Amino acid sequence: MVKKRVLEDLFEKYPKFHWSQVYYDKTGDTVLHCVSRLGFADIIEYLLSNFTPKAVDCRNKDDKTALHEAAQFSQYEACKKLIKHGADINAIKRADWTPLMLACTKINGENSFKTVELLLRNGAIVNYKNKDGWTALHLISREGDATILNLLISYGLDIKVKTKNGRTALHIAALHGNISIVKVLLNLDLNVNEKDSCGNVPIHEAVLGNNIDVCKLLIESNANIFIRNNSDYSLIHLAASEGHIGIIEFILNELKCEVNETNKNGLNALHCAARKGQKDAYQFLVKNGGNINVKDNFGRLPFDYF
Repeated sequence: MVKKRVLEDLFEKYPKFHWSQVYYDKTGDTVLHCVSRLGFADIIEYLLSNFTPKAVDCRNKDDKTALHEAAQFSQYEACKKLIKHGADINAIKRADWTPLMLACTKINGENSFKTVELLLRNGAIVNYKNKDGWTALHLISREGDATILNLLISYGLDIKVKTKNGRTALHIAALHGNISIVKVLLNLDLNVNEKDSCGNVPIHEAVLGNNIDVCKLLIESNANIFIRNNSDYSLIHLAASEGHIGIIEFILNELKCEVNETNKNGLNALHCAARKGQKDAYQFLVKNGGNINVKDNFGRLPFDYF
């Protein structure tokens, strides 16, 4: 490999340099960070075998080690080399992220699975929480890889753990439309009507994410379509706020919800659409019976919010 030969020439010319610790740029990345991110396993081996082995866990300005970099980009072979040379499998970067958590953020097919499995096999803490209460569970639920989710579960993943704002994996998977994750979680009896700190339940999240198929699946699993959140918003309020016409149509035609229902502040779906500038949704609601003459508790008509 040309890159390896160039580096070897540099190493021979400047043998006294601590090449594993030479800073590459203003991020504080070392050569080891860079080659780990790029997956150059042979260069990692050369660096750690010929220079400072202790540099395997050197940190950049984000407190990331080389293993964080390799794991984040699913560089399986690079991870193997770093672990072989004693990399801290549970090193914590800024904001409390482990290599395993980063490996669950950028899914890249088979390499991602192999990387996650490698980390778990070498002692990665499967239920580690970051400062926001997120674990690998929440991250993989956002990314949508059910195969990796099942792998994590086989290593003792707590599927009921919540983030600091009370969100479950089901909330996150529903928002992002990851139906394969939703199916796994529902089969494990996760509470379909669990509220987060805003009072949102998973079906609210599915509506916000414009995910009709997830809505249907949640309803089949006894999701309560009449639950309101802490703002007293129903499904139709949320769909109107986001301008999701397909979801609005589904709520009105299939769920038979009332187009003019109001919340505690007297807001109906038209008010919600207008407040967010959702003109197309507003017009659709009007065509489907939305009352433009209803005033909210502040004396405002829906159109007053445009």
